[in-house]
Parts: sequence; C-alpha cells; structure tokens
Amino acid sequence: MHAWLYNHKIFGPFLTNWGERRVFPNKMKYFMLAMMSSSLAIMWLTNVPARGILYTAAFMCLVAIWAWRWPGSVQEYEKRIAEGKKIGWFNNQF
Repeated sequence: MHAWLYNHKIFGPFLTNWGERRVFPNKMKYFMLAMMSSSLAIMWLTNVPARGILYTAAFMCLVAIWAWRWPGSVQEYEKRIAEGKKIGWFNNQF
C-alpha cells in the first residue's frame, strides 16, 4: 500500500513533498477551504444545532490556520530556506 500511494500519479508527489519538505500545495489549501465551507453550509441547511455548527467551524478554522502556515510550493520552501526563515511558524525542523 505504501509503495502504491507514493508511486501514485496524484498522491505520490503530495506525499513525497510533505514527507521531505513539509510542502502543502496551495491548490489543496483552497480545495480544503471549499470543502469546509460547503460542509458548514450543508450543516446549516440540515438544521444542525447552532452549537454544533459553531464548534465545527472553530475546529475547521484551527485546521485551516495550521495548513496555511506551511509553504505552498517547493519554490516557496527553497526560498524560505535560502532566506533563513522558518519552514512552519515554530521551528526549522519538522
């Protein structure tokens, strides 16, 4: 399964870049936000209690903040390394 995933034409590059450089592609970040937004809209339209929507939205917001702190491309990763900046927010290690 591991070999299949890492050699897959869609999942392979994402997993390799994440494992080696902690690159989370911008395209996937936007897709994630679209899915989160549509999930909240569906929750709203299906009469989920407001408290449940609020907790879910807060958790989704934290996940989005976590995802957006990582570089969106290999070029951005290399630029951060060259400038001596942090890869994420907290350290240069992953």
